[in-house]
Amino acid sequence: MRHLRRLGHSVAAGAVAGAALAPLQLLLWPEVALPPLKIALAVLAWTSWGAVWLGAALFALTEIAGVFMPYLGTARGFSIGIWRWMMAVVAFLVAAAAWWNREETRDLLLKDNRHALAWAGSVATLFWIAFLVQAIRRRPRHHPLARAAIVAGVLVAWLWGIWAVAPRPVSEAATVEPPRFAPAHKLLFVSWEGADLTWILPAMERGDMPFLRGCWEGGAWGQLRTVHPYTRSATLATLVTGCAPAVHGILGRSSYRISWLTPGPVTLLLVGPWPSPHQLPWWGWRRTPGLAPQRATLWQILAATGRKVGLVGWPGYARGTWTVPRLTTAQAIRAAALDPDLKASLDAALRPDPRLAADARGSFALAAAIGAAAQRRARAHPVDALAVDFELAAHLRPRWTAEEPGGPEEVLRLAARMLDDELGKLWRLMGEDTLLVVVSPYGLAAPSPWQRLIHLGAPPRRWKVSPTDSPDGFAFFYGPGVRPGTRLRGGRLADVTATILYFLELPVARDMAGRVMLEAVTDERAAAVPLRLVPSYPAP
Repeated sequence: MRHLRRLGHSVAAGAVAGAALAPLQLLLWPEVALPPLKIALAVLAWTSWGAVWLGAALFALTEIAGVFMPYLGTARGFSIGIWRWMMAVVAFLVAAAAWWNREETRDLLLKDNRHALAWAGSVATLFWIAFLVQAIRRRPRHHPLARAAIVAGVLVAWLWGIWAVAPRPVSEAATVEPPRFAPAHKLLFVSWEGADLTWILPAMERGDMPFLRGCWEGGAWGQLRTVHPYTRSATLATLVTGCAPAVHGILGRSSYRISWLTPGPVTLLLVGPWPSPHQLPWWGWRRTPGLAPQRATLWQILAATGRKVGLVGWPGYARGTWTVPRLTTAQAIRAAALDPDLKASLDAALRPDPRLAADARGSFALAAAIGAAAQRRARAHPVDALAVDFELAAHLRPRWTAEEPGGPEEVLRLAARMLDDELGKLWRLMGEDTLLVVVSPYGLAAPSPWQRLIHLGAPPRRWKVSPTDSPDGFAFFYGPGVRPGTRLRGGRLADVTATILYFLELPVARDMAGRVMLEAVTDERAAAVPLRLVPSYPAP
Protein backbone atom coordinates (compact mmCIF):
# COMPACT_ATOMS: atom_id res chain seq x y z
CA MET A 1 0.00 0.00 0.00
CA ARG A 2 2.87 2.38 0.58
CA HIS A 3 3.53 2.40 -3.19
CA LEU A 4 -0.05 3.49 -3.84
CA ARG A 5 0.24 6.19 -1.20
CA ARG A 6 3.44 7.43 -2.84
CA LEU A 7 1.71 7.39 -6.22
CA GLY A 8 -1.19 9.45 -4.89
CA HIS A 9 1.14 12.00 -3.34
CA SER A 10 3.15 12.15 -6.57
CA VAL A 11 0.10 12.78 -8.75
CA ALA A 12 -1.08 15.57 -6.44
CA ALA A 13 2.38 17.18 -6.33
CA GLY A 14 2.65 16.91 -10.13
CA ALA A 15 -0.69 18.69 -10.47
CA VAL A 16 0.60 21.53 -8.26
CA ALA A 17 3.76 21.72 -10.39
CA GLY A 18 1.72 21.95 -13.60
CA ALA A 19 -0.51 24.69 -12.19
CA ALA A 20 2.60 26.61 -11.04
CA LEU A 21 4.43 26.26 -14.36
CA ALA A 22 1.46 27.50 -16.43
CA PRO A 23 1.85 31.20 -15.48
CA LEU A 24 5.59 30.97 -16.23
CA GLN A 25 4.77 29.76 -19.74
CA LEU A 26 2.23 32.56 -20.19
CA LEU A 27 4.85 35.12 -19.14
CA LEU A 28 6.76 34.07 -22.25
CA TRP A 29 3.72 35.05 -24.33
CA PRO A 30 3.13 38.72 -23.44
CA GLU A 31 0.89 39.13 -26.47
CA VAL A 32 -1.60 36.60 -25.05
CA ALA A 33 -4.44 38.11 -22.98
CA LEU A 34 -6.83 35.52 -21.53
CA PRO A 35 -10.41 35.95 -20.32
CA PRO A 36 -11.38 34.18 -17.06
CA LEU A 37 -12.76 31.13 -18.89
CA LYS A 38 -9.52 30.64 -20.83
CA ILE A 39 -7.53 31.07 -17.60
CA ALA A 40 -9.54 28.26 -16.01
CA LEU A 41 -9.01 26.13 -19.11
CA ALA A 42 -5.25 26.78 -19.01
CA VAL A 43 -5.10 25.86 -15.31
CA LEU A 44 -6.98 22.63 -16.01
CA ALA A 45 -4.80 21.73 -18.99
CA TRP A 46 -1.45 22.31 -17.28
CA THR A 47 -2.63 20.79 -14.01
CA SER A 48 -3.69 17.55 -15.69
CA TRP A 49 -0.48 17.52 -17.76
CA GLY A 50 1.61 17.97 -14.62
CA ALA A 51 -0.36 15.32 -12.72
CA VAL A 52 0.42 12.70 -15.38
CA TRP A 53 3.93 13.47 -16.61
CA LEU A 54 5.51 15.30 -13.68
CA GLY A 55 3.63 13.04 -11.28
CA ALA A 56 5.17 10.00 -12.95
CA ALA A 57 8.64 11.50 -12.62
CA LEU A 58 8.04 12.33 -8.96
CA PHE A 59 6.78 8.80 -8.31
CA ALA A 60 9.93 7.31 -9.82
CA LEU A 61 12.05 9.69 -7.74
CA THR A 62 10.11 8.82 -4.59
CA GLU A 63 10.51 5.10 -5.16
CA ILE A 64 14.26 5.54 -5.42
CA ALA A 65 14.33 7.77 -2.33
CA GLY A 66 12.24 5.21 -0.46
CA VAL A 67 15.15 2.80 -0.52
CA PHE A 68 17.17 5.20 1.63
CA MET A 69 14.25 6.75 3.54
CA PRO A 70 11.84 3.84 4.18
CA TYR A 71 9.62 5.97 6.43
CA LEU A 72 8.28 7.86 3.39
CA GLY A 73 4.74 6.80 2.69
CA THR A 74 4.47 4.25 5.49
CA ALA A 75 1.85 6.12 7.50
CA ARG A 76 -1.78 5.64 6.63
CA GLY A 77 -3.62 8.35 4.74
CA PHE A 78 -1.97 11.65 4.00
CA SER A 79 1.76 11.76 4.87
CA ILE A 80 2.99 15.27 5.65
CA GLY A 81 6.59 14.05 5.54
CA ILE A 82 6.52 12.78 1.97
CA TRP A 83 4.44 15.78 0.89
CA ARG A 84 7.00 18.27 2.22
CA TRP A 85 9.80 16.58 0.33
CA MET A 86 7.75 16.50 -2.87
CA MET A 87 6.78 20.14 -2.53
CA ALA A 88 10.45 21.01 -1.98
CA VAL A 89 11.21 19.30 -5.30
CA VAL A 90 8.29 21.09 -7.00
CA ALA A 91 9.29 24.51 -5.66
CA PHE A 92 12.89 23.92 -6.77
CA LEU A 93 11.69 22.92 -10.27
CA VAL A 94 9.53 26.05 -10.57
CA ALA A 95 12.29 28.34 -9.25
CA ALA A 96 14.90 26.82 -11.57
CA ALA A 97 12.55 27.10 -14.56
CA ALA A 98 11.80 30.76 -13.79
CA TRP A 99 15.44 31.77 -13.39
CA TRP A 100 16.68 29.68 -16.29
CA ASN A 101 14.05 30.99 -18.71
CA ARG A 102 14.79 34.53 -17.62
CA GLU A 103 18.37 34.06 -18.80
CA GLU A 104 17.35 32.14 -21.92
CA THR A 105 15.15 35.03 -23.08
CA ARG A 106 17.68 37.79 -22.46
CA ASP A 107 17.12 39.63 -25.76
CA LEU A 108 13.91 37.90 -26.84
CA LEU A 109 11.44 38.98 -24.16
CA LEU A 110 10.14 42.30 -22.95
CA LYS A 111 11.97 43.70 -19.93
CA ASP A 112 8.80 43.75 -17.82
CA ASN A 113 8.15 40.07 -18.43
CA ARG A 114 11.73 39.16 -17.61
CA HIS A 115 11.35 41.06 -14.33
CA ALA A 116 8.13 39.11 -13.70
CA LEU A 117 10.05 35.86 -14.24
CA ALA A 118 12.61 37.06 -11.70
CA TRP A 119 9.83 37.74 -9.19
CA ALA A 120 8.37 34.30 -9.83
CA GLY A 121 11.79 32.74 -9.31
CA SER A 122 12.26 34.61 -6.05
CA VAL A 123 8.85 33.53 -4.73
CA ALA A 124 9.43 29.90 -5.68
CA THR A 125 12.89 30.00 -4.07
CA LEU A 126 11.43 31.23 -0.77
CA PHE A 127 8.84 28.44 -0.81
CA TRP A 128 11.55 25.90 -1.64
CA ILE A 129 13.62 26.98 1.35
CA ALA A 130 10.56 26.83 3.62
CA PHE A 131 9.54 23.36 2.41
CA LEU A 132 13.10 22.09 2.71
CA VAL A 133 13.48 23.33 6.29
CA GLN A 134 10.17 21.79 7.30
CA ALA A 135 11.03 18.48 5.65
CA ILE A 136 14.38 18.30 7.44
CA ARG A 137 12.91 19.21 10.85
CA ARG A 138 10.12 16.59 10.44
CA ARG A 139 7.90 18.23 13.05
CA PRO A 140 4.22 17.13 13.03
CA ARG A 141 1.51 19.73 12.49
CA HIS A 142 -2.19 19.86 13.30
CA HIS A 143 -4.50 19.43 10.33
CA PRO A 144 -1.65 18.55 7.96
CA LEU A 145 -3.88 17.99 4.91
CA ALA A 146 -5.57 21.40 5.19
CA ARG A 147 -2.27 23.17 5.80
CA ALA A 148 -0.63 21.43 2.85
CA ALA A 149 -3.47 22.35 0.52
CA ILE A 150 -3.45 25.99 1.65
CA VAL A 151 0.33 26.39 1.24
CA ALA A 152 0.30 24.79 -2.22
CA GLY A 153 -2.63 27.01 -3.19
CA VAL A 154 -0.80 30.11 -1.98
CA LEU A 155 2.25 29.23 -4.12
CA VAL A 156 0.13 28.70 -7.25
CA ALA A 157 -2.00 31.78 -6.61
CA TRP A 158 1.08 33.95 -6.05
CA LEU A 159 2.62 32.89 -9.37
CA TRP A 160 -0.64 33.48 -11.24
CA GLY A 161 -0.90 36.87 -9.56
CA ILE A 162 2.55 37.80 -10.89
CA TRP A 163 1.38 36.91 -14.39
CA ALA A 164 -1.85 38.87 -13.94
CA VAL A 165 -0.09 42.12 -13.01
CA ALA A 166 2.66 41.80 -15.66
CA PRO A 167 2.27 44.60 -18.24
CA ARG A 168 0.92 43.73 -21.68
CA PRO A 169 2.35 45.28 -24.84
CA VAL A 170 0.19 47.95 -26.43
CA SER A 171 -0.26 47.38 -30.14
CA GLU A 172 -0.17 50.56 -32.19
CA ALA A 173 -2.43 50.29 -35.20
CA ALA A 174 -1.47 53.68 -36.60
CA THR A 175 0.18 53.59 -39.99
CA VAL A 176 3.19 55.65 -40.87
CA GLU A 177 3.57 57.38 -44.19
CA PRO A 178 6.56 56.42 -46.35
CA PRO A 179 9.63 58.65 -45.96
CA ARG A 180 9.40 61.86 -47.92
CA PHE A 181 13.12 61.65 -48.68
CA ALA A 182 14.98 59.78 -51.40
CA PRO A 183 18.06 57.67 -50.59
CA ALA A 184 21.20 59.65 -51.27
CA HIS A 185 23.22 56.71 -52.61
CA LYS A 186 22.97 53.21 -53.91
CA LEU A 187 23.33 50.39 -51.39
CA LEU A 188 25.14 47.04 -51.53
CA PHE A 189 24.21 45.08 -48.42
CA VAL A 190 26.02 41.74 -48.08
CA SER A 191 25.54 39.32 -45.19
CA TRP A 192 28.20 36.69 -44.41
CA GLU A 193 26.58 34.39 -41.90
CA GLY A 194 29.00 32.61 -39.60
CA ALA A 195 31.92 34.99 -40.23
CA ASP A 196 33.63 36.97 -37.47
CA LEU A 197 36.73 39.07 -36.97
CA THR A 198 38.73 36.12 -35.62
CA TRP A 199 38.34 34.55 -39.06
CA ILE A 200 38.23 37.63 -41.31
CA LEU A 201 41.29 39.50 -40.02
CA PRO A 202 43.75 36.56 -40.37
CA ALA A 203 42.30 35.82 -43.80
CA MET A 204 43.06 39.37 -44.95
CA GLU A 205 46.57 39.18 -43.48
CA ARG A 206 47.24 35.98 -45.43
CA GLY A 207 46.07 37.63 -48.66
CA ASP A 208 42.94 35.52 -49.01
CA MET A 209 40.67 38.59 -49.22
CA PRO A 210 42.42 41.18 -51.42
CA PHE A 211 39.29 43.19 -52.29
CA LEU A 212 38.16 43.56 -48.68
CA ARG A 213 41.73 44.28 -47.59
CA GLY A 214 41.91 47.11 -50.14
CA CYS A 215 38.72 48.68 -48.77
CA TRP A 216 39.42 48.05 -45.09
CA GLU A 217 41.53 51.10 -44.28
CA GLY A 218 39.05 53.37 -46.04
CA GLY A 219 36.06 52.15 -44.07
CA ALA A 220 34.70 51.76 -40.55
CA TRP A 221 34.51 48.36 -38.90
CA GLY A 222 33.85 46.74 -35.58
CA GLN A 223 32.42 43.82 -33.70
CA LEU A 224 28.65 43.48 -33.27
CA ARG A 225 26.87 42.06 -30.26
CA THR A 226 24.09 39.93 -31.66
CA VAL A 227 20.89 38.48 -30.21
CA HIS A 228 21.31 36.42 -27.05
CA PRO A 229 20.52 33.57 -26.89
CA TYR A 230 21.30 32.68 -30.48
CA THR A 231 18.41 31.96 -32.79
CA ARG A 232 18.97 32.46 -36.50
CA SER A 233 15.45 33.65 -37.33
CA ALA A 234 15.46 36.34 -34.63
CA THR A 235 19.01 37.34 -35.55
CA LEU A 236 18.26 37.94 -39.24
CA ALA A 237 15.01 39.76 -38.45
CA THR A 238 16.82 42.04 -35.98
CA LEU A 239 19.48 42.76 -38.60
CA VAL A 240 17.05 43.83 -41.33
CA THR A 241 14.52 45.70 -39.15
CA GLY A 242 16.76 47.31 -36.53
CA CYS A 243 14.17 46.38 -33.88
CA ALA A 244 14.39 44.13 -30.87
CA PRO A 245 12.85 40.65 -31.24
CA ALA A 246 10.04 41.54 -28.84
CA VAL A 247 9.09 44.37 -31.26
CA HIS A 248 9.51 42.71 -34.66
CA GLY A 249 7.94 39.49 -33.36
CA ILE A 250 10.37 36.87 -34.73
CA LEU A 251 11.54 35.00 -31.63
CA GLY A 252 12.52 31.59 -32.94
CA ARG A 253 12.52 29.16 -35.79
CA SER A 254 9.20 27.47 -34.94
CA SER A 255 5.85 28.93 -33.98
CA TYR A 256 2.77 27.16 -32.68
CA ARG A 257 -0.97 27.69 -32.78
CA ILE A 258 -2.93 26.70 -29.69
CA SER A 259 -6.48 27.19 -30.91
CA TRP A 260 -8.13 26.36 -27.56
CA LEU A 261 -6.11 29.09 -25.81
CA THR A 262 -5.29 31.95 -28.21
CA PRO A 263 -6.00 32.62 -31.91
CA GLY A 264 -2.55 34.03 -32.66
CA PRO A 265 0.70 32.04 -32.98
CA VAL A 266 3.14 31.79 -30.07
CA THR A 267 6.85 31.04 -30.17
CA LEU A 268 8.77 30.94 -26.90
CA LEU A 269 8.42 27.70 -24.95
CA LEU A 270 9.28 27.15 -21.30
CA VAL A 271 12.68 25.47 -21.10
CA GLY A 272 12.92 22.64 -18.58
CA PRO A 273 13.59 18.91 -18.17
CA TRP A 274 11.15 17.99 -20.93
CA PRO A 275 11.45 17.74 -24.70
CA SER A 276 9.98 20.65 -26.67
CA PRO A 277 7.19 21.24 -27.53
CA HIS A 278 5.72 18.61 -25.20
CA GLN A 279 5.41 21.17 -22.41
CA LEU A 280 2.31 22.34 -24.30
CA PRO A 281 -0.42 20.17 -22.76
CA TRP A 282 -2.07 17.26 -24.51
CA TRP A 283 -0.83 17.85 -28.04
CA GLY A 284 -3.39 20.64 -28.46
CA TRP A 285 -1.09 22.56 -30.78
CA ARG A 286 0.18 22.56 -34.34
CA ARG A 287 3.23 24.05 -35.96
CA THR A 288 2.87 27.08 -38.17
CA PRO A 289 5.12 28.26 -41.00
CA GLY A 290 7.70 30.93 -40.37
CA LEU A 291 6.30 34.33 -39.48
CA ALA A 292 7.10 37.64 -41.15
CA PRO A 293 8.43 40.55 -39.05
CA GLN A 294 5.86 42.99 -37.68
CA ARG A 295 8.12 45.90 -38.61
CA ALA A 296 9.26 46.93 -42.07
CA THR A 297 12.56 45.53 -43.25
CA LEU A 298 15.33 47.65 -44.71
CA TRP A 299 14.34 46.78 -48.26
CA GLN A 300 10.68 47.54 -47.59
CA ILE A 301 11.66 50.98 -46.31
CA LEU A 302 13.72 51.61 -49.43
CA ALA A 303 10.95 50.31 -51.70
CA ALA A 304 8.50 52.74 -50.05
CA THR A 305 10.67 55.61 -51.29
CA GLY A 306 10.25 54.38 -54.87
CA ARG A 307 13.65 52.76 -55.15
CA LYS A 308 14.24 49.40 -56.86
CA VAL A 309 15.55 46.66 -54.57
CA GLY A 310 17.01 43.26 -55.46
CA LEU A 311 17.11 40.45 -52.89
CA VAL A 312 19.02 37.18 -53.08
CA GLY A 313 19.16 34.34 -50.58
CA TRP A 314 17.06 35.83 -47.77
CA PRO A 315 14.25 34.09 -45.83
CA GLY A 316 10.87 33.53 -47.42
CA TYR A 317 9.29 36.75 -46.16
CA ALA A 318 11.75 38.86 -48.18
CA ARG A 319 10.13 40.63 -51.14
CA GLY A 320 11.79 43.22 -53.35
CA THR A 321 11.48 44.62 -56.85
CA TRP A 322 12.85 41.24 -57.82
CA THR A 323 13.66 38.39 -55.46
CA VAL A 324 15.77 35.27 -55.81
CA PRO A 325 14.65 32.90 -53.03
CA ARG A 326 16.99 30.74 -51.01
CA LEU A 327 18.12 27.75 -53.05
CA THR A 328 18.48 24.18 -51.88
CA THR A 329 21.85 22.47 -52.20
CA ALA A 330 20.55 20.20 -54.99
CA GLN A 331 19.27 23.20 -56.95
CA ALA A 332 22.57 25.00 -56.45
CA ILE A 333 24.64 22.06 -57.71
CA ARG A 334 22.55 21.92 -60.89
CA ALA A 335 22.52 25.71 -61.39
CA ALA A 336 26.10 26.72 -60.56
CA ALA A 337 29.45 25.92 -62.12
CA LEU A 338 32.51 26.59 -59.99
CA ASP A 339 35.49 28.42 -61.41
CA PRO A 340 37.94 25.80 -62.80
CA ASP A 341 40.84 27.01 -60.64
CA LEU A 342 38.64 27.05 -57.54
CA LYS A 343 37.29 23.57 -58.34
CA ALA A 344 40.80 22.15 -58.74
CA SER A 345 41.97 23.70 -55.48
CA LEU A 346 38.84 22.51 -53.70
CA ASP A 347 39.25 18.93 -54.91
CA ALA A 348 42.81 18.89 -53.59
CA ALA A 349 41.76 20.35 -50.24
CA LEU A 350 38.93 17.84 -49.79
CA ARG A 351 41.07 14.71 -50.25
CA PRO A 352 42.15 14.48 -46.57
CA ASP A 353 38.56 13.94 -45.46
CA PRO A 354 36.34 12.50 -48.22
CA ARG A 355 33.47 11.98 -45.74
CA LEU A 356 32.76 15.71 -45.75
CA ALA A 357 33.60 16.31 -49.41
CA ALA A 358 30.04 16.13 -50.78
CA ASP A 359 28.71 18.51 -48.14
CA ALA A 360 31.54 21.01 -48.74
CA ARG A 361 31.05 20.93 -52.53
CA GLY A 362 27.35 21.59 -52.00
CA SER A 363 28.12 24.61 -49.80
CA PHE A 364 30.51 26.08 -52.37
CA ALA A 365 27.99 25.44 -55.16
CA LEU A 366 25.28 27.20 -53.13
CA ALA A 367 27.47 30.28 -52.63
CA ALA A 368 28.40 30.31 -56.32
CA ALA A 369 24.74 30.04 -57.35
CA ILE A 370 23.76 32.93 -55.05
CA GLY A 371 26.53 35.15 -56.42
CA ALA A 372 25.76 34.26 -60.04
CA ALA A 373 22.03 34.86 -59.55
CA ALA A 374 22.67 38.26 -57.97
CA GLN A 375 24.94 39.37 -60.80
CA ARG A 376 22.70 38.00 -63.54
CA ARG A 377 19.51 39.62 -62.23
CA ALA A 378 21.24 42.92 -61.37
CA ARG A 379 22.61 43.19 -64.91
CA ALA A 380 19.26 42.39 -66.49
CA HIS A 381 17.25 44.54 -64.07
CA PRO A 382 19.43 47.23 -62.43
CA VAL A 383 18.46 48.21 -58.91
CA ASP A 384 19.26 50.98 -56.48
CA ALA A 385 19.83 48.57 -53.58
CA LEU A 386 21.06 45.00 -53.66
CA ALA A 387 20.94 42.74 -50.58
CA VAL A 388 22.63 39.32 -50.70
CA ASP A 389 22.94 36.70 -47.96
CA PHE A 390 25.76 34.12 -48.06
CA GLU A 391 25.80 31.14 -45.67
CA LEU A 392 29.11 29.66 -46.83
CA ALA A 393 31.05 30.36 -43.63
CA ALA A 394 28.19 29.13 -41.43
CA HIS A 395 28.04 25.87 -43.40
CA LEU A 396 31.78 25.15 -43.52
CA ARG A 397 33.33 26.41 -40.30
CA PRO A 398 31.48 24.02 -37.94
CA ARG A 399 32.76 21.06 -39.99
CA TRP A 400 36.20 22.16 -41.12
CA THR A 401 37.65 23.90 -38.08
CA ALA A 402 40.69 21.97 -36.87
CA GLU A 403 43.99 22.60 -35.12
CA GLU A 404 46.24 20.49 -37.30
CA PRO A 405 47.53 22.00 -40.56
CA GLY A 406 46.40 20.68 -43.89
CA GLY A 407 43.10 20.15 -45.60
CA PRO A 408 40.63 21.76 -43.16
CA GLU A 409 42.48 25.06 -43.08
CA GLU A 410 42.77 25.13 -46.87
CA VAL A 411 39.01 24.60 -47.28
CA LEU A 412 38.28 27.63 -45.11
CA ARG A 413 40.88 29.70 -46.99
CA LEU A 414 39.13 28.85 -50.24
CA ALA A 415 35.84 29.91 -48.69
CA ALA A 416 37.32 33.28 -47.72
CA ARG A 417 38.68 33.79 -51.24
CA MET A 418 35.31 32.95 -52.78
CA LEU A 419 33.37 35.34 -50.55
CA ASP A 420 35.86 38.12 -51.28
CA ASP A 421 35.70 37.47 -55.02
CA GLU A 422 31.89 37.56 -55.04
CA LEU A 423 31.93 40.77 -53.00
CA GLY A 424 34.27 42.45 -55.49
CA LYS A 425 32.10 41.45 -58.44
CA LEU A 426 28.96 42.82 -56.83
CA TRP A 427 30.70 46.07 -55.87
CA ARG A 428 31.92 46.69 -59.40
CA LEU A 429 28.46 45.88 -60.73
CA MET A 430 26.74 48.44 -58.46
CA GLY A 431 29.21 51.26 -59.16
CA GLU A 432 31.52 53.55 -57.21
CA ASP A 433 28.84 55.79 -55.66
CA THR A 434 27.51 52.93 -53.54
CA LEU A 435 27.38 52.46 -49.81
CA LEU A 436 28.95 49.07 -49.13
CA VAL A 437 27.86 47.27 -45.95
CA VAL A 438 29.30 43.86 -45.13
CA VAL A 439 27.84 42.39 -41.99
CA SER A 440 27.93 39.09 -40.16
CA PRO A 441 24.80 38.64 -38.00
CA TYR A 442 26.59 36.05 -35.86
CA GLY A 443 29.99 34.43 -35.53
CA LEU A 444 31.21 30.99 -34.52
CA ALA A 445 32.96 30.23 -31.24
CA ALA A 446 36.13 28.31 -30.66
CA PRO A 447 35.75 25.29 -28.35
CA SER A 448 35.69 26.00 -24.65
CA PRO A 449 38.37 24.54 -22.35
CA TRP A 450 35.80 22.06 -21.04
CA GLN A 451 35.07 20.81 -24.59
CA ARG A 452 38.78 20.43 -25.23
CA LEU A 453 39.21 18.46 -22.03
CA ILE A 454 36.36 16.08 -22.90
CA HIS A 455 37.80 15.35 -26.34
CA LEU A 456 41.44 15.33 -25.27
CA GLY A 457 43.39 12.92 -27.45
CA ALA A 458 40.37 11.95 -29.55
CA PRO A 459 41.39 11.86 -33.23
CA PRO A 460 40.85 13.70 -35.45
CA ARG A 461 41.21 16.96 -33.54
CA ARG A 462 38.35 18.73 -35.27
CA TRP A 463 36.31 20.99 -33.04
CA LYS A 464 32.62 21.70 -33.45
CA VAL A 465 32.38 25.48 -33.45
CA SER A 466 28.96 26.94 -32.76
CA PRO A 467 27.16 30.30 -32.83
CA THR A 468 25.53 29.44 -29.50
CA ASP A 469 28.60 30.07 -27.35
CA SER A 470 30.00 33.23 -28.94
CA PRO A 471 27.62 34.69 -31.51
CA ASP A 472 29.27 38.09 -32.00
CA GLY A 473 29.58 39.08 -35.64
CA PHE A 474 31.00 42.21 -37.29
CA ALA A 475 30.04 45.12 -39.53
CA PHE A 476 32.04 46.97 -42.19
CA PHE A 477 30.91 50.26 -43.78
CA TYR A 478 32.60 51.70 -46.86
CA GLY A 479 31.58 54.44 -49.23
CA PRO A 480 30.20 58.00 -49.24
CA GLY A 481 30.06 59.59 -45.81
CA VAL A 482 32.01 56.84 -44.00
CA ARG A 483 34.88 57.94 -41.78
CA PRO A 484 37.95 55.99 -42.97
CA GLY A 485 40.05 53.90 -40.61
CA THR A 486 37.50 53.91 -37.77
CA ARG A 487 37.19 51.09 -35.25
CA LEU A 488 33.59 50.80 -34.05
CA ARG A 489 33.17 49.76 -30.42
CA GLY A 490 30.09 48.71 -28.50
CA GLY A 491 28.05 48.03 -31.62
CA ARG A 492 24.94 45.88 -31.63
CA LEU A 493 23.27 44.03 -34.45
CA ALA A 494 20.25 46.36 -34.37
CA ASP A 495 22.57 49.35 -34.99
CA VAL A 496 23.20 48.31 -38.59
CA THR A 497 19.82 49.26 -40.08
CA ALA A 498 19.65 52.57 -38.19
CA THR A 499 23.16 53.48 -39.38
CA ILE A 500 22.37 52.55 -42.99
CA LEU A 501 19.24 54.70 -42.96
CA TYR A 502 21.26 57.65 -41.70
CA PHE A 503 23.94 57.18 -44.39
CA LEU A 504 21.17 57.11 -46.99
CA GLU A 505 19.68 60.29 -45.44
CA LEU A 506 16.42 58.53 -44.47
CA PRO A 507 14.56 58.82 -41.15
CA VAL A 508 15.22 56.37 -38.32
CA ALA A 509 12.28 54.86 -36.41
CA ARG A 510 11.93 55.60 -32.70
CA ASP A 511 10.99 52.02 -31.90
CA MET A 512 14.22 50.67 -33.35
CA ALA A 513 16.47 49.16 -30.72
CA GLY A 514 19.59 50.22 -32.60
CA ARG A 515 21.37 53.54 -32.58
CA VAL A 516 23.11 55.40 -35.37
CA MET A 517 26.84 54.69 -35.05
CA LEU A 518 27.89 58.30 -35.54
CA GLU A 519 31.54 57.43 -34.95
CA ALA A 520 31.44 55.83 -38.43
CA VAL A 521 30.21 59.09 -40.01
CA THR A 522 32.50 61.83 -41.31
CA ASP A 523 32.25 65.26 -39.71
CA GLU A 524 31.07 66.75 -42.99
CA ARG A 525 28.21 64.26 -43.32
CA ALA A 526 27.22 64.64 -39.65
CA ALA A 527 27.11 68.44 -40.01
CA ALA A 528 25.14 68.38 -43.25
CA VAL A 529 22.60 65.61 -42.55
CA PRO A 530 20.26 65.97 -39.56
CA LEU A 531 19.01 62.91 -37.73
CA ARG A 532 15.38 62.57 -38.81
CA LEU A 533 12.99 60.41 -36.76
CA VAL A 534 9.63 58.77 -37.39
CA PRO A 535 7.54 56.87 -34.84
CA SER A 536 7.77 53.48 -36.54
CA TYR A 537 8.05 51.57 -39.79
CA PRO A 538 5.20 49.02 -39.52
CA ALA A 539 5.21 46.08 -41.89
CA PRO A 540 3.17 46.80 -45.04
